[in-house]
Amino acid sequence: MNRRSEVESTPTAGSFDLLDSRSGPACNPDRSEKGKDSSLVNSWTSGGNRRVLLLTLSFGSGHVRAAQAVAQQISVVAPDARTLVVDALDECRALFRALYVWPYWTMIRRAPALWNGLFAMRRRTQTKLSATAPAVLFEWGCAHVFRTIESFAPDVIVAAEVAACEMAALARRRNLTRARIVAVITDHETEPAWVKDEVDIYAVADERVGEQLSSWGAPPAAIHVTGIPTDMQRGTNIAAARARYGIADDRPVILLMGGGMGPTHMDRVAAALCAAGEPLHLIAVAGRDRRIERALARIEPRSPTTLHRLGWTDDVPALMQLAALLVSKPGGLTLAEAANCALPAVLYDPIPGPEERNARRYAAFGAALLAQDAREAAALALRLARDRRERRRMSARMKLLASPEAARHIAQLALEAVSSARSGGRI
Repeated sequence: MNRRSEVESTPTAGSFDLLDSRSGPACNPDRSEKGKDSSLVNSWTSGGNRRVLLLTLSFGSGHVRAAQAVAQQISVVAPDARTLVVDALDECRALFRALYVWPYWTMIRRAPALWNGLFAMRRRTQTKLSATAPAVLFEWGCAHVFRTIESFAPDVIVAAEVAACEMAALARRRNLTRARIVAVITDHETEPAWVKDEVDIYAVADERVGEQLSSWGAPPAAIHVTGIPTDMQRGTNIAAARARYGIADDRPVILLMGGGMGPTHMDRVAAALCAAGEPLHLIAVAGRDRRIERALARIEPRSPTTLHRLGWTDDVPALMQLAALLVSKPGGLTLAEAANCALPAVLYDPIPGPEERNARRYAAFGAALLAQDAREAAALALRLARDRRERRRMSARMKLLASPEAARHIAQLALEAVSSARSGGRI
């Protein structure tokens, strides 16, 4: 297993049109201002003859943001590379959504215990034949992905979601491509379906994930502990952000998030905090969760508390930098972004499986507090809002979990895979 190495070179501007972001990138570790990149869905970049396809599925926002982050760094490290980001769900068949996507959302919203049992069952199937769905369902339901792989002819495929990894491996098995495959795992827990003979590199969040993969048959030499990739190229102007949200005093800012699509009980947390009448600024980001957006609109804060309600926003870097505390479900990307900003957190509503492990890891390290429900999350947030010393202690612990170079490291691994493939060598 290979540990993450720090990259000392300074990034140079490169051109890249990114897939539209689902919930905003992480903040810059030095909190300096940089320009924004334009966004287009499934867009091509101009450039040289190296081809990198970044494949993901938009279950929430984290996997898409991970793919974007690596794509951005490839454009910085190798501006001549031709890069394509593909969300497999963008043009999948309606029946594929009905059979593969919506059962997941239904389970985690209505029957989380059922999803927990299914995920546990998938983890017990510890062979390289493990799969989240039959191959024929992927080939039929996401036929456009296989057509794109064949026509784009990538040198390397970066797969940032487990089904993306399965499809990439299947494409190579069907001789549609000879591309090297880099699997990017964006949680602190994984499952056997990631382990495929066709995968050349595994980029993992921590050593425990690497050990899991190795126990299921992944070659230890193929595993690289990189951390979770976040987009570190988009900086913010904090003074402008404070003015934008009308924050002109030193009252603590509590940032409420629930992932790009939930599910979350953020409205209950917001309602409890608003009812407390504490000197706080609350900023609640509903993302694309319309139910939460409507619920937040019905909440009236008790003075001197203020509540700023946001739907989808690209302003997350600024929000994380001006916040004193994050209250959120424990998505892997959200926590990685918080760590890069040294932002302490109260975590609740984890999706059974990887998010539960994410929450336990950060709580055990002293960087976050884990609440059992929305009411306890609000109580813990109020306690921390009153205790600046404890927030500073947790911030220092959170900073130790940061991996600001993860996306750059993965980009370099992908480009090295291209060079290795062309020279006929091994990774």
